[in-house]
Parts: sequence; C-alpha cells; structure tokens
Amino acid sequence: MFTVITMIKKIFKAFDDILRFFIIYMPGTTGRKLRYYYWRKKFKKCGKNVLIDEGVIIQGAEYISIGDNVWIDKYCVLMAGQVNLAGRTVKRKRNASFKWEEGELIIEDNVHIAPNCILQAHGGLYIGKNSGFSSGVKVYTLSNLPNDPNDFTKVTYFTPLNEISIYYIGPVVIDENVGVALNSCILPGVTIQKNSFIGPFSLVLTSFKENSYISGNPARKIKDRFRMEAK
Repeated sequence: MFTVITMIKKIFKAFDDILRFFIIYMPGTTGRKLRYYYWRKKFKKCGKNVLIDEGVIIQGAEYISIGDNVWIDKYCVLMAGQVNLAGRTVKRKRNASFKWEEGELIIEDNVHIAPNCILQAHGGLYIGKNSGFSSGVKVYTLSNLPNDPNDFTKVTYFTPLNEISIYYIGPVVIDENVGVALNSCILPGVTIQKNSFIGPFSLVLTSFKENSYISGNPARKIKDRFRMEAK
C-alpha cells in the first residue's frame, strides 16, 4: 500500500513539474494570468494585480508573501525557505529590523523587480513599499565565507558540495521607497532604510540610514538622496 501511495505521489509531482515548466515559459497575457493563478495558491500570501513574467524561477513559494501591484519581471529568480545547515560552521549576523521568520521573503505593495534579478531569501528578506530593483540586482541572505573566522589556519572550501565550508547568514531589510540600480549586490545582514538609493554596480556590505545615496565597491554614502529643507 505504501509503495502504491508513493508512486501516486511521484506521478502527481512529475505532472506538477511539467505543468510548471509550461506555465513558467508561456508568453503574453495568457502566461501572466496562468502564473498568477498558479502561484497565488502556493504563496504564503498573494495580493491583487501581481504580474509574474515569463521565465521567473520560484523556490520555496510557501515562504513568500507578496502585496498588491507587484511586478516580477522576466527571468528573475526568487529563492525562499530555510536551509538545513546542520553540521556546518555558520556565522550569523543578526538584524533587529527583520521581524519575520528565517527564510521568509516579503515583498510589499507597489514593488517592481526588473529582469534578471536574484532574490535569495534563505536568511530572510523584506522589501518595503514603493521600492524598485533595476536589472541584474542580486540580494543574498546566505553566502559562503572564504575562511573560518574562528580559525584562520583551517583549510576550508568555497563550495556547498563539501562539508568543510563556512556559511554566512543574516536577514536583509530594504525599507520603503528604496531604489537599487543596475547590477548592484547586497549581502547578508544589511538594512537599507527608507528613501535611500543604491547606485549602479555597487557592493553593499553594511547598513545605511534613511535618505542615503549609496555607491561604490564597497558601497559608502555619497550624499543625501533628497534635500530635507529647501534652499
């Protein structure tokens, strides 16, 4: 009996994989509608007027919450859910601004994620209202470290395929009305407070306060984004 049930589950899983393939890559308005109806049943939460374009890859949908008027553009990758790191050396970076469970991806209202972005939310990722990511933006909440921070004499590997690898994990918070420009990268534990802007090709390793214009590798505050007082 167990074998029969297992086989039936595998058949349904294979059918869902095939269905998902066609839904992911179906173009046009029909594809958008099908993707919306398909993913809203799988997401933890899904608002109204959510556009998911063709080629978008989604993993861990049950950990993803999306608000109203959100557009996930072509060929983006969304990864959520907790990762089993048992037996691995892990350095955790706490983030008091993140109020949800590890592994959750929360995208609030009126957010546009442009083509070819990667949102890796295994450590937790929040994106506030009215924020936008340009093409090629990458946010990582879980990454590898090049060495063991507790023992620099220890030889480690920079690959998840080897057990002697060191992981760095921490939630990322992108507050409301934050713009992230072309091909920028944000690493674990970072908070970008509201009304800030990250310039193109920036590597963001640390947190920044409200109304910051951020740029560089590593990124630093260049100036205020908006003038708070008239001249």
